[in-house]
Amino acid sequence: MLYLADLFSPEGQKVLIDTLKGADTVLLVAAVLIGIVINMVSAFKWYMLTQAQGLGASYWRVFAYYLVGQFYNMFLPTSVGGDVVRSYELGKFSGRQADSLASVFVERYTGVVTLLFVSTIAVLTQLTRFNQDFIILTLVVFALGLGGVGWLLLDARPYSWLKTVLQTRFPVTEKGFSKLDKLLGSIDVYKAQPVTIAIAFFNSVVFYFFAVLNVYITALVFNADVSFLDMLIATPIIMLIMNLPISIGNIGLMEVSYVSILELLGYGAELGLAIMLLMRFKSLFDAAIGGVLHTNFVTKKHE
Repeated sequence: MLYLADLFSPEGQKVLIDTLKGADTVLLVAAVLIGIVINMVSAFKWYMLTQAQGLGASYWRVFAYYLVGQFYNMFLPTSVGGDVVRSYELGKFSGRQADSLASVFVERYTGVVTLLFVSTIAVLTQLTRFNQDFIILTLVVFALGLGGVGWLLLDARPYSWLKTVLQTRFPVTEKGFSKLDKLLGSIDVYKAQPVTIAIAFFNSVVFYFFAVLNVYITALVFNADVSFLDMLIATPIIMLIMNLPISIGNIGLMEVSYVSILELLGYGAELGLAIMLLMRFKSLFDAAIGGVLHTNFVTKKHE
């Protein structure tokens, strides 16, 4: 990433510093505020799914748990660690851990499926530019992973076969499968609520629109001459790469994805790096709020 941004040379370092110095203060504030809106939109989808399960948490409680999850995302693998924490906190509040985890799973699954769909469209519209091994491999990995999970959810036979085989050979797995059965039963509740699932997918589309707007405004902060259409194409691909579960707090993935994808669209590496740094700051800002909420709201509410 440092090599791509030419930060090993004095000229590259100067370009980055000049880019950061040229930040527009008003747009900087707008970029931070839209980040808050994005969190609220995403938390609302989760809230809606918790309501479908009758978990009884208010929107603001769900929003607080959502930010707590972002706090843990900073030092746990990708967003999976934060998802487990926010699910656990909601489970402590509701007394229904399986249903809480199911709500988080469906919220995350519908979001990533939507992201894969829009990313695929983005790549196909610019295939001459995005016909890169790491991009195609990312699409394939997510397609296979999400498709496999979807198959297991819709067809009980593979799970039943695996459960029988493992329990027969390894009786110690019985307790784990018992918990997994409860989770799958909770997820099955959503199968009977197609309207809820449809709204969840629609919310995901709205979320990603704001995510594109977020990147676009962040680019404008640095007085960059960027096209909204280019950001519409770049953002889902960047976000999909960042969702690969191979990094702690997206360290490395975030930097490489912003720099490389924007370069493929013809923008300088210094712009990608500047956008990434501001995005990283906003993530830390959200995580800091989540940390405060975890200490002064969530923990005390459970005492």
